[in-house]
Amino acid sequence: MQGPMKTATVFIGLLTLVGLLEGCSSNASDSLSPTGPSSSGSPSSPLGITWNYNEQTRTWQASGTPPACPTPLTLTTPVDLSRVTSIVYPGQIRGGWFKPHGGFRMDQPDETGTIDVVAPMAATIWRANRGLFGANNEIQHMFDFINDCGIIYRLGHLRVLSPRFQQIAESLPPATEGNSHTTILAAGQTVARGETIGTAVGFLAFQDNESNFGVDWGVYDARERNAASAGPAWLAQHPGEFPAFGVCWFDYLSLADQAIVRSLPAADWQSGAT
Repeated sequence: MQGPMKTATVFIGLLTLVGLLEGCSSNASDSLSPTGPSSSGSPSSPLGITWNYNEQTRTWQASGTPPACPTPLTLTTPVDLSRVTSIVYPGQIRGGWFKPHGGFRMDQPDETGTIDVVAPMAATIWRANRGLFGANNEIQHMFDFINDCGIIYRLGHLRVLSPRFQQIAESLPPATEGNSHTTILAAGQTVARGETIGTAVGFLAFQDNESNFGVDWGVYDARERNAASAGPAWLAQHPGEFPAFGVCWFDYLSLADQAIVRSLPAADWQSGAT
């Protein structure tokens, strides 16, 4: 969370996930891409546990003992993999910047971007953003979630929301061009595993009136840093609350979904699968 605040507080719990986006990408030498500021404030969970991110120590700290996550931890894929044509790998350089999140692209000739995006795990709805992007200033939504054991995930480039999430989005500031500022949402709002969050993704006209359909998905473990962040130099080059805690979500899918994801081509033309 970047902005004037030195400490961010998040209420909820956590499980240790292994590694530096292991099995996804090990290319993490450049600096993190700039992001908009995040709102200060503290979402609350029914458990009353707070998670604080400290920018000075580069750690998340729980106020109490968090509950355990399911073992093994298996996440639902946010989209129907039969529609996905390529995979955006987490933890790679894209557009000249390090991106801890990954995602899915849909590039079939008749693709419209109309697809259900569902919650991969039960969670508290923490932060959100809406802004106008692309050639025609299309609205794009992003949501951050924290599940009761502390696993954080982010879903982005949601163009159309489900009725419930559209109502939540109406509490945000009006969408403006290029806005990436995130806002803490009202406390006590949760999402169930498999609940529909969005119903269309990406851009009908991104550049040169060409469509660009995809959804971002990042998963983060707030209790333990990943392997990439072991060196002080890496930490210095990758500021912010997420890079040192990003995990490879490939490893937390069902075996069948893992096989599909790993069989699909990499989406980024420069970084590929590295």
